[in-house]
Amino acid sequence: MRRMFYLPAVLLAVVSTLCMLTIPFALAENREERKLYVGHNSSEAIMTFRYEVELGRKKPTQEFALRKIEEQLTYLFGPMGEAHYKGVPKGDHEISHLEISRRSDGIYIAGYRYRGTVVLMNGPMTTYSLLLPRNPDTIYEAGIDADGLKPCTDWHYNTKDDFWYFWNPQNENCPLREGVHYDRIRTSIERRENTKLTYPDYPRLIHRGNVRIDILLGMDHEAHEAEERNPLTSNDINAVTYRGIRDDLANMGFQRRQWSPEEIREIIQRTEQAHDLPFVEEFVKQHKKAKIIVRMFFGPSGITERSRSFHYFLKDAIANGSIMVYSGHSGLGGHLDIESIEATEGFSISFPRRYQIYYFNSCSSYPYYNTMYFARKATAGNPRGSRNLDIMTNGLATYFSTLTFTDLSIVKAIDAWAGGVATLSYQKLAPEMDSGNLFGVNGDEDNPTEPPTRE
Repeated sequence: MRRMFYLPAVLLAVVSTLCMLTIPFALAENREERKLYVGHNSSEAIMTFRYEVELGRKKPTQEFALRKIEEQLTYLFGPMGEAHYKGVPKGDHEISHLEISRRSDGIYIAGYRYRGTVVLMNGPMTTYSLLLPRNPDTIYEAGIDADGLKPCTDWHYNTKDDFWYFWNPQNENCPLREGVHYDRIRTSIERRENTKLTYPDYPRLIHRGNVRIDILLGMDHEAHEAEERNPLTSNDINAVTYRGIRDDLANMGFQRRQWSPEEIREIIQRTEQAHDLPFVEEFVKQHKKAKIIVRMFFGPSGITERSRSFHYFLKDAIANGSIMVYSGHSGLGGHLDIESIEATEGFSISFPRRYQIYYFNSCSSYPYYNTMYFARKATAGNPRGSRNLDIMTNGLATYFSTLTFTDLSIVKAIDAWAGGVATLSYQKLAPEMDSGNLFGVNGDEDNPTEPPTRE
């Protein structure tokens, strides 16, 4: 199996700014000011701890110290994702009690207090142990052994740019030493209770008589030839996902139609060459409650790839769809960063003031896309953005082999409701859609707590 992780070196500085180096702000304390959560074998928690970061021998500014703290905190991802009780930070933390001092050996350090939201597997209730490097600038080189090998990280993604995400000093033969290169920190956690019973607001998904589900599948690798972009013949690993979903939709009674190049060009607003066009099909099934339309897209989705078509289809899915499902690489938040896409294409993405569901079925989408997309649905009367949006994410690395089943889970739930067969709650869906990757739902706190009956 293969994890969905991708970070070109050229993206490191951009991604670190856009996605990882969060702006501290005060965390909301009461239920009315925060989004609740649905998870299988996991829940959100507020985590607090005190630590310090080494800054070097030159007297630092406060701005420099804060930047190094944020760089150090990116290293939460590796060990938390590999721990017995796995977890992932949300990226909404605040840093306080900053104090810069100089040790007797002449090294400046910055002490601080961290407070932020994390998702954790069920288990510890009051304390949680995690690892952080003393100095984020030197930890990578310290993890290279005498033979030039890099046993402290992933065998494939083993560059310095990737190290913060994959480092694990518990790996066999890793030369990193606790108390020398990194420390084990005992944190305090305050578990938040998951919502007990909430439902997708199925009737509100109907728009102009339809429930339109856009499934956007990003390719594992950028394609340069037309046949590579055809998921029916492509060797791309996510083409297997496409074919699996396609076959199951046919078995469920959906009628299929492939889009013409002219229809595709109408969406992307450009006369692309044939070899640059994505592959698009539409699947339709009529129920008494609503017509279900599943639009499937297959093409490159990387922010630095030739992904103009993906950007326009994402724009259209958000503006006109009921459910938007993205399955592919997250680019550590870069591939679906709204402001980056808008700047790249020179357009604005319109987020409608009606109820939708977004499912980011990629690696570690929980830290990147919750705050970003809820903010675009917020209004004066709905400052959290949750009244008209539920977001489903994954906390950890996710395998391509799980995408067919998990993407279809939400389609099957809509199909069962529209056909009057069953009305599934998020609490029923969560264990089906979790593949050991901390799947969760945010924004359901203002959803129905009983099966919605209005047509």
